[in-house]
Amino acid sequence: MILGVTELSGRVAIVTGAAQGIGRGVAIVLAERGADLALWDLKIAELAVVREEIRDLGRRCVAIEVDVAKRAQVDRAIRSSVQELGGVDILVNSAGVHSSILFRDMAEEDWDFVNDVNAKGTFLCCKVVVPEMIRRGGGRIINIASDAGKTGHATEAHYVASKHAVIGLTKVLAIELAKEHIRVNAICPGWADTPMLRQVFKELAAIEKKTEEQIINEVVKQIPVGRLGTPEDIGKAVAFLASDDADYVNGQSIGVCGGYEMH
Repeated sequence: MILGVTELSGRVAIVTGAAQGIGRGVAIVLAERGADLALWDLKIAELAVVREEIRDLGRRCVAIEVDVAKRAQVDRAIRSSVQELGGVDILVNSAGVHSSILFRDMAEEDWDFVNDVNAKGTFLCCKVVVPEMIRRGGGRIINIASDAGKTGHATEAHYVASKHAVIGLTKVLAIELAKEHIRVNAICPGWADTPMLRQVFKELAAIEKKTEEQIINEVVKQIPVGRLGTPEDIGKAVAFLASDDADYVNGQSIGVCGGYEMH
């Protein structure tokens, strides 16, 4: 826990996918820095645990069950968030899904599921939040993309395409919303140690006929800082982009990957 750091005091943040992994880490860091939180996720039981963690930090926090790929649910979620917390200043689009499938084995349903959550979900959440930010006189949108959104990874055609879409949307919104005092940026995590990543390692081990430990060791060898990332690593970068210190940062896709992108 970070004590005495309140550069986001008085701000209201929505974090999607906040029940676990990167979303949870981001939400905790933002709360430590003074923000009040609306947590959005389908996993309402896990989300309630995160809500109580944030309330224990002395912040206001609500947990809202929502499928970000469904417009009606997103509409309800923004109404509830604004009613409970008074508005929204920060949106972090962290909700995401992943699976490791070779392209030749990928079904249309696999493609649609990943792109509906990762790309369409980001679009819909921005769509409902932007009018609220304009009413507040500005805001910050931080989209969680991926290093895969800048490069390409085998077994991830659907995921890579969805994250390229998130980066593209980030750039366009950064241009269109600048005059409204809304700054839009993306974070591109590398190998951040989350339940989703552990599932990725399991899937890759099966595809490559290796052990999970072998896969992890091969990955870590390619990261210059010599370790996997943490959700808190991502949260700290998000907190910077959400703060006034990043007022002149716009339309960027920032790698938080320990230098992995250089490989």
